[in-house]
Amino acid sequence: MVDKKIDLKNLWSTAMAKNGSIAVWRCPRENAIHFLADLSESPAKGRIDLQNTEQGFLVSPFMNPEGNETLFLKSDILAFTDDNINWTIQNGEPKSHGNTEKNTKTPYHLNTRPDTEISGEKDHFIKMVEDGITAIEEGEFDKVVSARTYDEPLLENFDIIEQFNRMEQAYPDAFVSLVSIPGRGTWMGATPELLIESSTDHFRTASVAGTQSYPLDKNLSDAAWNQKEIEEQAMVSRYIIEQFKTIRLREFEETGPRSVRAGNMIHLKTEYAVDLKKIHFPELGTVMLNLLHPTSAVCGMPKFSALRFIAANEHLNREFYSGFSGPVNMNGVSRLYVNLRCMQILRTRAVLYAGAGITHDSIPEKEWEETTLKCQTLLDVMNGKGSV
Repeated sequence: MVDKKIDLKNLWSTAMAKNGSIAVWRCPRENAIHFLADLSESPAKGRIDLQNTEQGFLVSPFMNPEGNETLFLKSDILAFTDDNINWTIQNGEPKSHGNTEKNTKTPYHLNTRPDTEISGEKDHFIKMVEDGITAIEEGEFDKVVSARTYDEPLLENFDIIEQFNRMEQAYPDAFVSLVSIPGRGTWMGATPELLIESSTDHFRTASVAGTQSYPLDKNLSDAAWNQKEIEEQAMVSRYIIEQFKTIRLREFEETGPRSVRAGNMIHLKTEYAVDLKKIHFPELGTVMLNLLHPTSAVCGMPKFSALRFIAANEHLNREFYSGFSGPVNMNGVSRLYVNLRCMQILRTRAVLYAGAGITHDSIPEKEWEETTLKCQTLLDVMNGKGSV
């Protein structure tokens, strides 16, 4: 049912009035914006079996070792836009609200956080990188991803829906999402990294790592990568192949690495594809989801050694940053993305998250600069300084 009186603010206001959990998203290189609302008291939580899960939206925190912390938002209200940005209501009956004028601020769910966090301090981050390099030299692990936060005051006229619209337009090649859950807060992000895509007949995943600033008007074929970035991305690729070997999967196609754009930054990306009908392995999506998260692109490798270092040194609750999110069983396809380039929206400020992959070739000051660059791309969109 196409309803020209309904817009995203109407849908959002309907769900917020019922204290619902909300997800809004747009997949890479697609035009349709999707809206989902779960109107239950709180989303279901637990380990996910993709084959036997109804359509909905998943959100997982970074720390989710057994998969039991994954949140499932069911589709009490489900809608999407057509090419003319008219909304089609697939599930539910959202009512048109009258309080959606441009000068009315859109409400959203809040989460309480401490006013200051040590993870945002440069001295702490530099020391953490130095300690990570020392641990690598001593053989604890080959790579660890160190993360930090950055606080930005919200503009007086900040509106969550207008912010999502700006980000969606600025990142056409990314998975752009806005999630608001009672008690868990409101999160927005744009990520270039596919964790898994799974249907009845195919499976896909990708390794994305290495970062450099790159002008929008410059051709990707001219990009040059240094040894540190090439090695960092190769580690992520090896991690994926190791998981395939764990389950004795040999029939996969590997494409890349190649340069891909994410706003005014670029990364190295290798893609992997599996024909599920050919290998008769329909549950591969669920198996690989549990094996891959958290990937070495957001954690390190070996995984558990890197996790121990992160827990001991980061002094940051990553929450949903570097977890995963995405739609499941929408038209028979599940698409889950690593939650990078994201921010949590609080009452008066946004907490931005960024991480850097630390290897034996890392230079602490340059890793700090990389996280600053990653935060700046979001800040430029957030503060309306043009497309990135």
